[in-house]
Amino acid sequence: MKFEVKLSVQEIMQNKHFKHAKVLAGKSGLDRHVRWVHILELTSIENLLNGNELILSTGIGWEGNNQTFLSIVQQSIDSNAAGLCIELGRYISEIPQEVIKLADTHHFPIIVFPKKVRFIDITQEIHSLLIKKNYQILSDLEEYSNSLNQLLLSSNSQQRILQLLHDHIKMTVFYISNQGKVQVISKKTPAEQEKLFQLLNDNNRSKHMNIAHQSVQAMDHTFADVFIISESETITEYESLILDRSATALAQSLLRELYVEEQRKAKEAEWVSCWLEGEYSNEQINRHLLEIEPNLKSNGCTVLLCKVDNLEEAIPEFNYLLVYLRSIFEQRGIFLLSHLQKNQMVFILINKWKTNDMKKRVSDGIDCFKKSEFMKKVKESNTYLGVGKMVSQLHFIKNSYDTAKETLKFREKMSNKLSSYFYEDLYIFRLVLTANEKGVLNDFISDYLGPILGYDQKKNGELLKTLKIYLQCKGAKKETAEQLHIVRQTLYHRLDKIVELIGDDFMEAYKRQAIEVAISAYEYISETVSDITYQMKSS
Repeated sequence: MKFEVKLSVQEIMQNKHFKHAKVLAGKSGLDRHVRWVHILELTSIENLLNGNELILSTGIGWEGNNQTFLSIVQQSIDSNAAGLCIELGRYISEIPQEVIKLADTHHFPIIVFPKKVRFIDITQEIHSLLIKKNYQILSDLEEYSNSLNQLLLSSNSQQRILQLLHDHIKMTVFYISNQGKVQVISKKTPAEQEKLFQLLNDNNRSKHMNIAHQSVQAMDHTFADVFIISESETITEYESLILDRSATALAQSLLRELYVEEQRKAKEAEWVSCWLEGEYSNEQINRHLLEIEPNLKSNGCTVLLCKVDNLEEAIPEFNYLLVYLRSIFEQRGIFLLSHLQKNQMVFILINKWKTNDMKKRVSDGIDCFKKSEFMKKVKESNTYLGVGKMVSQLHFIKNSYDTAKETLKFREKMSNKLSSYFYEDLYIFRLVLTANEKGVLNDFISDYLGPILGYDQKKNGELLKTLKIYLQCKGAKKETAEQLHIVRQTLYHRLDKIVELIGDDFMEAYKRQAIEVAISAYEYISETVSDITYQMKSS
């Protein structure tokens, strides 16, 4: 960021080379800032200026021509020059009244030198002054940064940094966390502070005050916002730089505090593990959680599991990930506890808001999780997410944990079949998982699909695919043929074979339901078992 050196025309007038100089016009514009000094003797200058130049001239280019003189002043005004200095004498003996009137109208300073001066001395002197001011700004920034570094080593560094910012720039400072907590550093009365805060939230605030803002960011996430407010002078780029460095220091302070907090919470891992296994009563759980988070009021909870094949490589980043996750879920009314198990991360999500939209809030948090730096680092690894059943009581967490494991197991095998992370969205596959665990799934598949599968394996047919699409189309032959990209006659032939193998009653309600479940079960089994052979049942 570039920063602006504050050097006004008024300050330059105090220089020894301006001892005999007089301001003939535009006195109300002496507060204009000067960024450079430029000697110009041409009659067309508008393309030669960048703004805020103090122009030095002898007037040789417009000697005796008032219209050219007026044009030069107008071009200078249009180019936002800081002022015009003219040496009276050989070329210009006096300033025309129409020029003075024009300059006064636009608050544009016109300064005359009654005696001969050396422009080279003036430019050298003012440029040296600008460079000194520039160097002083860099020195001040460096000194301020050193002060920030010292504060980062102290306790309560956040408050000290905000106080240093206020003391250095002499402006009101607002610190607003992403939870909406407001902290004010100001010498104003509480009533005046409240008025400023109201203006801060006013869409038309620019009409009332000058303001600069900087976010407190870490790990691609905003934790707070810092505002500085000036009710009179414009906030300079130097002051904006001071604000920027303060925000960076605040982010470092916040990150350090959160990291220390996460290390402390890591010690809770053993307790969380026992809780997940259902070893504590509701009273024990509530008592312990209140020690961690005094104002926590549970309104249901669930478990989020994340499995990463090479998680051990990313373990050093885990605490930083927790800082990030805790923040994004906290914004969504969810308190987070964590536990690390080999290649799996376990997150207990405790709902603090109403239950009707908890699923959406959890889903939004997962979307942010997937975009985190942590997930980018493990993107080459196989990563799976699963959310368990939403339970109303904290001591039912084992139920959510077990169903989260089922969801994760299913998504490992069939992530291409289901986009949702939630157990409740497994639908019929919940029964499939249970049947598979009890060892009855293969028999169920064989009972309802065995002849179809046996025929397809023997004849390299597509009866199973045809049956699945036909059921999905609710028996509509035309639509089925279109989806299979076959002619109607081929479909009729396949349907006749299906009837021959499993009976002509396969569209009856209960049998149809059983067949549809068997198809889903077969797809689930097929994801992990490459060689499945079913023999056709003898009729």
